[in-house]
Amino acid sequence: MIRHDLPPPCLAVLPSSIQGRGVFVRQAVRRGTVLLRLDDSRVIDSAHPLRPEDGESALHLDFLPDGTVILMPSPECYINHSCDPNCYIYSVCRERFVLTKRDLASGEEVVIDYALNAVNGDVWECRCGASHCRGSHQCDFFNLPVDVQCENLPYLDPWFAATHASRLQQLLAASYGGPAHKTGF
Repeated sequence: MIRHDLPPPCLAVLPSSIQGRGVFVRQAVRRGTVLLRLDDSRVIDSAHPLRPEDGESALHLDFLPDGTVILMPSPECYINHSCDPNCYIYSVCRERFVLTKRDLASGEEVVIDYALNAVNGDVWECRCGASHCRGSHQCDFFNLPVDVQCENLPYLDPWFAATHASRLQQLLAASYGGPAHKTGF
């Protein structure tokens, strides 16, 4: 069940042990809560390049499935990665939202797994500090350990599941140990 019961402002950008700054909840939040609607309005392209003189950074770019590149504003640009995420991104009708995967305690950092909904991304060194941190890894769902892929199937964005339906069907068939069957993807 999705909840929309957070009074603004429920989020704060504060120093993070993961990297620089992070986004933290100011109050306890229940599983299934929509924390944030992502602002995809600042498109970066040849007609609208980054403006470093205004503090814009390539570190805050996000790449949408249709090839659009957007600059994430605060607070979303400070959501850090974790190999043990407590939130995920979900899209509906070309709008993206951050939802909680589990209950969050007041003061807890909001973290997502950057490898979900991604393929052929950068290789980078993770510093999330999770007990099962993957260390150096590629930002690619299909390069995740199979058990992590299966665990995160419910949190894939619908566009990602539709785009990669055949690969997800192979994953499910291999995990099930039987022949591939028709799935809902």
